Amino acid sequence: MMAPILKPRAALRRLRTLSQHHGGIWAALRKAIRAFRTNGIAGLRAGLRPPPLPSLPPGRNRPDDADDLAIEVPFNYSPHIKSQRLCAIIHVFYPDLCAEIIKYLENVPSGIDVFVSTTSDTKRREIEDHFTGFTKGALEVRVFENRGRDIAPKLVGFRDVYDRYDIALSLHTKKSPHGGSPLEGWRHYLYEHLLGSPLIVASNLALLQSGTVGMVFPQHLFYLRPIFAWGANYQRCRDLLARTGTGIHEGIYLECPTGSMFWCRTDALRKLLELDLQFSDFDDEAGQIDGTLAHAMERAFLYAVEAQGYTWAKVSRRDLYPLPHTLLPINRPNDIAPSLQLVHRPLLQPTASFH
Repeated sequence: MMAPILKPRAALRRLRTLSQHHGGIWAALRKAIRAFRTNGIAGLRAGLRPPPLPSLPPGRNRPDDADDLAIEVPFNYSPHIKSQRLCAIIHVFYPDLCAEIIKYLENVPSGIDVFVSTTSDTKRREIEDHFTGFTKGALEVRVFENRGRDIAPKLVGFRDVYDRYDIALSLHTKKSPHGGSPLEGWRHYLYEHLLGSPLIVASNLALLQSGTVGMVFPQHLFYLRPIFAWGANYQRCRDLLARTGTGIHEGIYLECPTGSMFWCRTDALRKLLELDLQFSDFDDEAGQIDGTLAHAMERAFLYAVEAQGYTWAKVSRRDLYPLPHTLLPINRPNDIAPSLQLVHRPLLQPTASFH
């Protein structure tokens, strides 16, 4: 008789650990099945082994995982959404992902105009072909130089767009080839939290239409949590924010929309838009994974949002995050305000470092 691949308890432990690093049990199962189909039993053994994590830098200014709360989406009721002008600002470096994006945009209950940036006329024509038949709103595609990733097109190339709309959705065709298999599901994870169903979209919009919330973004992919830090970006982020009249210090609490995808009130980005940045301010594209102006800007978003007088909210799906006790369900409209108070940690004030 063939010996079992793994003892049942050992297999469950490995699967549970793997699920924590890849956004949930179903994502872990899919990874294990792909590994088995590709390399048989040897692949399955490797697939059930969690990826190694880099060592942690000291003083990350982050809370323990168990204390980092998020609002659960979708809500457990259908919220009433006020009529507002919506747009999507999307950087498409990989046009082959347009069909996926369009499928998600169809979950927006109301109309939404779409502004797409890309890096060549050939890609522009391909994108326009993909969007043929899109009926949610108008489409405009602009071609920019390949500089500043999705950040420069968002804040420089489409700076003139925001005043026409109340709420903006920020997306891009994220593939993260430098991250290998641990990050292959990151794009799907972010899209699902922002646009995963009409009720998820309505829940995110309801948060933006309540109180002073200026930005709504997904809880961090669990694999990234231990390595989420200032890294080489602190000084550039501080210098950038100083130009908006916003000061930060080394002990400040670190938070940002990792992956730079979010829903926001357009006015919440005003301080960053008024910097009048140009494409030439951003680093030449060289495959960098950290330390560029685009990386610093990603970490600057929430500080600028708060400096503009807004708060922010993180959201998470129960089926995609391995710490369900950190998710706050919204069962009725009166649940929103107290939940937001628990999720939002003010950034622009002195804080103790988290270790």
